This record gives sequence, structure tokens and C-alpha cells, in this order.
Amino acid sequence: MRPGRHTKYVTLSRSPETSGDTDGYFEPLSPEGWWCSMSPLEPGLTDDTRSTAFRVTGRYHSGITVDTRITYGTRELFVKGVQNVDEANREMTLYCEETTA
Repeated sequence: MRPGRHTKYVTLSRSPETSGDTDGYFEPLSPEGWWCSMSPLEPGLTDDTRSTAFRVTGRYHSGITVDTRITYGTRELFVKGVQNVDEANREMTLYCEETTA
């Protein structure tokens, strides 16, 4: 990883594993804050016309899974895929989707 590449400070949360309800509640990961970079992917990589796909990269965070929500300001990205680069526990690449109204 190049230093200074991760310029977005985001908040990480996940759906509770112990609750079966769908009330939209998310609990923070630990640590909750994470520096990353976000870049939109080309159109057509999602099956929904009301969503935008993103590639998100950052330092390895053991709590990030496909149940993770990334909040950046008022934007919400939902993790759809996780890659531990080189299985080295140093850097992650995430495939995320942001749903738009």
C-alpha cells in the first residue's frame, strides 16, 4: 500500500448476529473508524439500476464481512464481497454497493 492513498475516513457497522428482526439497526465494529479509498466501478456491474458499485480498499480489518455497512457522511455502502489481498492480513479490497433513491 502506498502511504496517503486512503483519504476517506468512514464508519463501519454490521447487522447484529443475535437479532432476527429487520429494524435497520446496526452495531458498530471495533474499531469503528477506518481509513480507505473508494472508487466507483463502471456502470453495469450491478443488477439494479438504482445502485452504484464501488471498489473500496484499506488496511486489513478483521471485522469486515459481507454483513458490513460503510457510512461516509450521509452515504451508505453495503459490502457485497471481501478480498484479503495476498492473504497477508495487511490490505483489503471490498466490492460494495450504494443504493440510490
